[in-house]
Amino acid sequence: MKSPPFAPSENDSLADDTTLRIGGFVVRADSNELEGPAGVVRLRPLLMQVLLRLAMEPGGAVTREQLINDVWSRKIVNDEVLSRAIAELRTALGDDSREPRYIETLPKVGYRLVAAVSRESVSAVPPHEPAGARSAQTRDISPPRPDVTRTAPSGKWIALTLVGVIAAVLIGVALTYDRKSIPAPSDWTARINAAAPFASDPALELGPRFSPDGRQVIYVRRAATARQSEIVIQDIVSGARTVALATAEAMSSPVFFADAARIAFWKQTSDGCEIVEYHLTEKTAKRLLDCVLRPQPRFDLSPDGKRLVFAARPRADYPSRLMMLDVAGGEPVTVTEPQPGDGADSIPRFSPDGSRIAFFRGSESHDRIWIASATAPFAAKPATSIEGLSYGLAWTGPDGPLLVAADWHGFRALNELNLQTGESKLLGARGARYPDLARDGQLVFENASYRADLRLTDADAPGKREQLLWPSTRYTNQAEFSPDGKRVVFASNRDGSEGIFVGELNGDVAGAARRMPLPEGFRYIRPHWSPDGSTIFAVRIALSASRPSQQQAIRIDAASGKHEVMTSLGNAINAVFPLSNGDLLIGEISEYAMRLIRYDSSGRQGTRLALPLVAEFTVRGNTLVYTLPQLTGATRCELDTLRCSPIPVALNDSNRFDWALGRDAIWYRGVNTDGKRALARYDLTTGKLENFDYAPTGAGSSIAASADGKRLIVMREEPPVIDLMLVRKPLP
Repeated sequence: MKSPPFAPSENDSLADDTTLRIGGFVVRADSNELEGPAGVVRLRPLLMQVLLRLAMEPGGAVTREQLINDVWSRKIVNDEVLSRAIAELRTALGDDSREPRYIETLPKVGYRLVAAVSRESVSAVPPHEPAGARSAQTRDISPPRPDVTRTAPSGKWIALTLVGVIAAVLIGVALTYDRKSIPAPSDWTARINAAAPFASDPALELGPRFSPDGRQVIYVRRAATARQSEIVIQDIVSGARTVALATAEAMSSPVFFADAARIAFWKQTSDGCEIVEYHLTEKTAKRLLDCVLRPQPRFDLSPDGKRLVFAARPRADYPSRLMMLDVAGGEPVTVTEPQPGDGADSIPRFSPDGSRIAFFRGSESHDRIWIASATAPFAAKPATSIEGLSYGLAWTGPDGPLLVAADWHGFRALNELNLQTGESKLLGARGARYPDLARDGQLVFENASYRADLRLTDADAPGKREQLLWPSTRYTNQAEFSPDGKRVVFASNRDGSEGIFVGELNGDVAGAARRMPLPEGFRYIRPHWSPDGSTIFAVRIALSASRPSQQQAIRIDAASGKHEVMTSLGNAINAVFPLSNGDLLIGEISEYAMRLIRYDSSGRQGTRLALPLVAEFTVRGNTLVYTLPQLTGATRCELDTLRCSPIPVALNDSNRFDWALGRDAIWYRGVNTDGKRALARYDLTTGKLENFDYAPTGAGSSIAASADGKRLIVMREEPPVIDLMLVRKPLP
């Protein structure tokens, strides 16, 4: 639990054997738990902070403004968010707003904690919980916590020393981590460096998984530009291959059952999708799950083959959640319930003993690993504060560590995540995705190479004529024309981590492109020109996997490359747009969305715009356009008056980066009437929608429009090259 905004001074103290009782609940702030007559209730960390803030003034009024300022700190939220948090906290406490026993609403004021608050002391094991009853599902991501017995309340000390409770809890957490035995550095780096190709056909080899005995690997093979796919089983020693199944539709995530006679896989169908059980010798198939819940392609089976966990989206307006199915029969049950703004849950993997599930929660470049219990009540907690683009994981043992394919160090590779500390170590294997481990220590993973380039084309006939700009064998995106159209700024990882480049344009002829000489140790993204073209504003992300990465705004002189870090804007900046009067409009990270704040040119005086949290936004002149998380459409506003109106365009989380605001139109990645991707143009004056057969492809911001409205830059990705790599079992 991170320190709340009302953290104590270094002079506050409280004994290590102190905790709180609020009404009928023992409050365990270190693990975000309430223990009451019905058992343990787990709270979201934010709800625990709300409860602790109310308990600082037991029986006293706490205004809504105080709660928002103290609990949400620098995050600017509205009353609805606070009301939802109070309602959720009341549910956890079994409270009734009409006859409150814990939290009383004070109309037009705020809230009051009416339950008694007292101090409790520690005993070794509470009488209702036998020794050893603590579930193993969370011991690797939560420090041991004290158990409590009842003592008499001590009255007036509460308001003064509650902050000390929080300090003692946090100090105890730190000491507990220090005392834990951290595993010695593994030999994974050396072993991964010795990885050898396992399957390198011209077709794509995807989603490798070992057989239960570790002697075979099952995977999907398909062409890069076709849906037809095969499920292949390949012997590790001989290399012999067997095509277990071939279909005209896409298949994904083949995995063996424990008996090795059956497999399960995800399949695209004419009416949607399904997860199928297939008997390898009898050649019979049985549908395990249809597409009503919209199961995502990557799922997992428990080691005993009795349970199936998958990411589902039963509600279109909510992010994907994890659900579990008993393979023998029954209805799926909900495992996780992320709320709008939390990001989607995806790519679940059972631990080797089947007791826990590791998965990713987030959106795009802000995925984070969480761990959930595999049995009810399915409690879930983040395993680390590290965020990034993520591409699957594998457990090395029941308590970890995890092998994670992610871009935590500035590029996609394999990383080792210590579940006791939440820290990571870069192992290597650049380009690695979706690792899997056999019981004997063998490792298999995808090795994927992607290339994306910028293509210049005419806005009146996109794709009819094109010019390749500054090609490389790596990934280039996030382009923007300079105001005079003679230069283009873009992001690329062509010579290492993501950097900022400026390329010269002489009409349709590309001149030299130079990398801005910025310090190493950072990724640089989201470049935007100043209105006069002299300055580039961008965001830098620290390449640090041991703590949440800082995201800071920087100002770069376009001629010399000299830069300034705009520290006054804070360390949670996701985008910065310079305005025509010299002001700056920034997007400050709030969970998995952004709040919009307008700063003066010094970057020291900021005002939150009276707008909701946004998913993405862009500015051209006096026009602001933004999209909202989990919703389809966009909103157009006049910056000077903040008069806004909706725009009926098909923008949502699936194409949140694939759009740009032109002089008089919005360009975005849309869909033709035949269901194929297209480049769409929505005229802001007439409302006319046109589709062109020149869709942007790939990841990241992919469209740029010139100021005169005559030219476009569209990012297009080449077909990937994906092979399988094998790391042999370690020598005895």
